[in-house]
Amino acid sequence: MVRLPAPVRPLFPYLKPAYTAATRAVAPVTVALSQRRGRQLPTGSVATLAQAAARTGGRSVVARPAETITRQPPPAGPADAIFAAELTERLSPTVVAELPDGRVLGPHHALIAGNGELVQDLSIYFGTRRPREHPLFLHPFPGEPVHIAGRLGVLASRGDVNYYHFLIDVLPRLAVLAACPEIEPPSRWYVPAASRFQRELLERVGLTGDRIVDATTVPHVRADTLVVPAPPALTVVNPPWVVGHLRETLLEPGLARVPGRGIYVTRGASANNRAVRNEDAVIAALQQRGFDIVDPGQMSVSDQIRAFAEADVIVSAHGAALVNLVFASPGATVIELFPAGALVPDYWKLATGVPGLDYRYLLGVGRRRSAGRSRMLVSDVVVDVVALSEIVDSLRDGTATVSFEEPAR
Repeated sequence: MVRLPAPVRPLFPYLKPAYTAATRAVAPVTVALSQRRGRQLPTGSVATLAQAAARTGGRSVVARPAETITRQPPPAGPADAIFAAELTERLSPTVVAELPDGRVLGPHHALIAGNGELVQDLSIYFGTRRPREHPLFLHPFPGEPVHIAGRLGVLASRGDVNYYHFLIDVLPRLAVLAACPEIEPPSRWYVPAASRFQRELLERVGLTGDRIVDATTVPHVRADTLVVPAPPALTVVNPPWVVGHLRETLLEPGLARVPGRGIYVTRGASANNRAVRNEDAVIAALQQRGFDIVDPGQMSVSDQIRAFAEADVIVSAHGAALVNLVFASPGATVIELFPAGALVPDYWKLATGVPGLDYRYLLGVGRRRSAGRSRMLVSDVVVDVVALSEIVDSLRDGTATVSFEEPAR
């Protein structure tokens, strides 16, 4: 979700580059100010977590070697080229590092090595490319860090207030550490635990009480040694092993697809945020076909997992709640709804790692213009209800085709 007031969100594709450029421009000034008082902002940068460990007397261990992910394209449609460009992706090795005297700073959890260098690959912020474009450089006088004696594990990451990023980028870091038995596990973990879903998910993996240093209430922390398992990927790659790990860890035994059960995932009415403008008509058509309407933002994690695991057909506009596709059952189908002319392959990538899940998509009605991720995020969806109904009916009667045509102008 773009964190701007609804009327201003359409300007996001223009405001974001300007904001980033302004941050880069003022960074030398804020760093100089920081040096005069507190010395809390990073004074340099290092490209990778492994390099940061080597430069500060720590160590790093490879948890997962470099790998190439290959995927099969979804059923043919008007956006074939977008998927074709993502059929093969190369992932760098995933490491666990020990950083002596390391710090984590700010609401976006920038990682800073003991020598004061920003660790780029774990601190890159959304829409930025250079270290000094990070939002932390807008605040020259952060508070003093809370010191944690001994070894502190780091799970906090950019975007972890979001359900998708918490599930995909945060929790799998426990599995990354588990792959390195030569690294002594920390006794406490630095991770946000302010929201309901964060607490529920942490409880499911056994992190509660004094095992947690809440990154929400402690925005700046330093430890004798930071134990840092790298995220599987800090872009929306959604590696298949992550999907498998989350299914094994979080999917409750006995849950299975219920033939004929459909769910429509509502995003609410917040404008310029991939809201479905004709949602009343969509809901009416789907309820005629026996669909339940679910609002994941109002549900417990357990109820979200159950709803997606039992669904036969899942219909949803693009949004964080679709990360629950991780829990879909073999034989289920998802139909992802996009604004007109705007599509990203994130959840198709995730769906390819879910055994037996059929991925479909439907572009909205309206003006068609090439739109990247920034514009898609602040666009709404007008669904071709007839086309959606035909897709659902064809799935139900077994006549689904492999081609979904773009709605008529």
